[in-house]
Amino acid sequence: MLWVLDVAGVVCLLQGISPLAQKAAGQDPDQSFFIVNQLSQYQPLGSIALIALGILLLVLSQGIRKARK
Repeated sequence: MLWVLDVAGVVCLLQGISPLAQKAAGQDPDQSFFIVNQLSQYQPLGSIALIALGILLLVLSQGIRKARK
């Protein structure tokens, strides 16, 4: 069941980092299907929140694994 936390963490990280990378590369982020691009008024706070959530989920998953050993 911990793999669900891992997958959710990675998806959150991708959803948060990719729009920022697109903007930095000079591409139009409105043409992609990232979650935060649909809410452009919350940029970059939405991306930062998704990155933080992704890191939190991965750290939580790792902590649970260590506690089980």
